[in-house]
Amino acid sequence: MSLLLLAIVILGCMMLILFQTGCYPQSKPCYLFKDSPGIPLVMLLMEVSVWFLMISFIFIGAVTNIAFSDSEQVPVHAMFVFGDSLTDPGNNNDLITGAKTNYPPHGIDFPKGTTGRACNGATMADHLGYLLGLGLIPAFSKTSMEGSNFSRGVNFASEAAGILNDTGFAFGDRFPMDRQIANLREKIIPELQKHIGRDITIEGFLAKSLFYSNIGTNDYQISYLNQPSYEPILYPVSTAYGDHLIEVYIAQLKELYNLGARKFLISALAPFGCIPYNISIYGRKNNKCVDKFNKLAREFNSKLKTTVQQLNKNLAGAYFLYWDLYNGMMEILDHSSRYGFKNTNTACCGAGHLNSRILCLQNVPFVCANRSEYFFWDSFHPSDATNAIVAKEAYEGILQDIYPMNVKQLLQL
Repeated sequence: MSLLLLAIVILGCMMLILFQTGCYPQSKPCYLFKDSPGIPLVMLLMEVSVWFLMISFIFIGAVTNIAFSDSEQVPVHAMFVFGDSLTDPGNNNDLITGAKTNYPPHGIDFPKGTTGRACNGATMADHLGYLLGLGLIPAFSKTSMEGSNFSRGVNFASEAAGILNDTGFAFGDRFPMDRQIANLREKIIPELQKHIGRDITIEGFLAKSLFYSNIGTNDYQISYLNQPSYEPILYPVSTAYGDHLIEVYIAQLKELYNLGARKFLISALAPFGCIPYNISIYGRKNNKCVDKFNKLAREFNSKLKTTVQQLNKNLAGAYFLYWDLYNGMMEILDHSSRYGFKNTNTACCGAGHLNSRILCLQNVPFVCANRSEYFFWDSFHPSDATNAIVAKEAYEGILQDIYPMNVKQLLQL
């Protein structure tokens, strides 16, 4: 506005000059130099005025657009991530466990190299962090070394972790969901109170942060189907087992709410019947997704969506989003060419049938060259390319992808 005012003032001064010189309103033309007529003074001053006004309006428009762009950035303080190997940034690296991927070729395309991510590049949580403008969310195991960086959030996810505490016990140490929440409560929140500054309370900080949870697959893939533990034996019928998982999960989400969380992104289970490992063993006849496994995911997801609706009604001030990761991934698998994928049932890293009988172990030489064309990085986990697509769906997708709104809309509330 100050530029526009300046332009008006200059135009007024030019008109004053014309009046003082007698060049206006007389019809006889005046020239800048009496002895060498050229462009009439009136025309010269008017033309300069018009050009100055045009440049001023263009500059003002550009500044206005920049201001609007800045104001459209999503207001979020931090992101706190809970989950399993789909989002683990390396929390298991220093644990005594077989469930860790802190060795090459994992991270072959990641800017920081091998970090413990079960991916060739970035996880879903990483890509979501990029979209939120937060960058990479530090691993819980690294927060003591990275100091106040965890004011952008903390990633608590752990490979082989589940909703139930005994899920993945055969692998060794890991952080199940209850432990991940305890790490937030006992170690991170007290430290956050020291670092967030005096202009905001810890309650305000957490309320303006995103709590992203993507967990539950291992409770089926590991505990229920392959290495039955105590609790699945108590619930041999899949629907009863799913009800038990939901009951425990609700208590965990309410615990996060009681700690101050208000904005939640809750992911559905992925179609784990489509991972190369399961297809290579249980779907070998036609190399297609194992529907009896996907049925388990659909049963759980249906209960989870209902749970999200109930939590939105029952917890004051809370916003729970249901991210339909299952159908989002099935859309890509069913129309792979639209998304640039040429291989949807074969792992990029590994060997044997569907590159899944010899797993993506340390320094394994079996790694595809065209990794962006593979939906799956290894026998169990999606590639960086897949993670980037689904994370964008969560951030700005339509109602079919994420209910009742997307992440961008949620964080503007």
